[in-house]
Amino acid sequence: MKNKANKALLVLKVLGDTIAVLSAWLLAGYLRFYILPGGRIASFALFIQLSVLVWIFNIFFISRNDLYIEELEHSWRKETSTLIFSAFEAFLLLLVVLYFFFSEKVSRIAIGLYFFIIVIFLVLERTIISSHIKKSYKKGKYTRRILLVGYGEKLEHYESALHSRRMHGIKLVGQFDGEGVAIGGARQINAGLLREAVALTNPDLVVIGYPGEEYKRQEKMVAQALDLLNEKVIMLPSIPESYIGTQISDFRWIPMLTLNAAEMGFFQRFMKRTFDIVSCSVGIVLISPVLLLIALLIKLSSPGPIIFKQKRITRDEEEFTMYKFRSMRTDIPEGNAHWTEENDPRITKIGRFLRKTSLDELPQLFNVIGGSMSLIGPRPERPELVEKFNQEIPGYRMRHRFKAGVSGWAQVNGWRGNTSLERRIEFDLYYIRNWTMLFDLKIVLFTFFRGFVNENAY
Repeated sequence: MKNKANKALLVLKVLGDTIAVLSAWLLAGYLRFYILPGGRIASFALFIQLSVLVWIFNIFFISRNDLYIEELEHSWRKETSTLIFSAFEAFLLLLVVLYFFFSEKVSRIAIGLYFFIIVIFLVLERTIISSHIKKSYKKGKYTRRILLVGYGEKLEHYESALHSRRMHGIKLVGQFDGEGVAIGGARQINAGLLREAVALTNPDLVVIGYPGEEYKRQEKMVAQALDLLNEKVIMLPSIPESYIGTQISDFRWIPMLTLNAAEMGFFQRFMKRTFDIVSCSVGIVLISPVLLLIALLIKLSSPGPIIFKQKRITRDEEEFTMYKFRSMRTDIPEGNAHWTEENDPRITKIGRFLRKTSLDELPQLFNVIGGSMSLIGPRPERPELVEKFNQEIPGYRMRHRFKAGVSGWAQVNGWRGNTSLERRIEFDLYYIRNWTMLFDLKIVLFTFFRGFVNENAY
């Protein structure tokens, strides 16, 4: 029954994508050859013949980018960005094939029209299908059935995550081998073997998770899971969240997990540096009136310099001078290195506003242009704190594989100021292990929408 539902959903998506692709291609041809001036109607015949090739390219890239695999958590933003990327890949391949293998020229205007139309049609079509699927969930259709196997903190976190507001169509069918510790009120399944528990519950997904000390027990259950033919099986390893993105490789068939794999190639460094210089230069020009206004307010509100300079640590643990708008009084000593706290008497009235809105960080754009910082990266700490954290927190030094950033993945997720240092480091390490230019752009957007004002910034 579940396989029929999965196949029906797959057919629906493939059919929808097919209609979107062919409609976009034929509409682009019709507009070029029948509506816009200068089109030769005779060329429309070749355009129609190429529709099969266009369909194959698009379906291939959509499939390769896992858009026909039903995920537990449906993210419209992620699906849309992947769709656009798939359409772009198909578009580039089409251009290459037309250039090298077709002697007769195909209208460049028509091809350009097609790309813009296909993006709109694919996003619209997948949005409609997504809406249909969500409505079907309420009727009990396409529901994903999950069987939990094992017990422990990792499995508890997984079960709790299933209740996220973006999760729909999930049914927890039971828990097997739970050692009498029920998770989330799941029904305990009494069976001798895993496949017997699967036969009793008929799940689509089997999730295995045990405490780290139960490695042998987990190993035996994984061996049983390999015998399952129709159910997808995933295992929750006992490793930190920051290891997400780390790839398993091998040396002569010996599995290896490289713990500090976070290298950036020359081209990636060049792209990131170019983005830093261009974006910050444009940004400084655009906000120059704001910078001047803030400088004036600081000067009028309290005695002392406009810019506050402080030693911080960046990539390769190099020390640099970081710039900020001064937000504290100069007649009260700072004392030992520590984060500011709520109602800190050192902070001026205008300084409190600047820190709450993160406007005091704007001079760091000059640090970025100078090369000591990047626009996006782990936030820099003072040398004395870095020395302390290096001794106390495993993995802290790995943050210094990248340049320090004005904003970062931890900050846009609320981990800034006087919050959990361990969670902040986990987010920083996740960013380092999973860095891409698109990830940086995502953080830039998140910074504008939710990263400036923060309740933990005192």
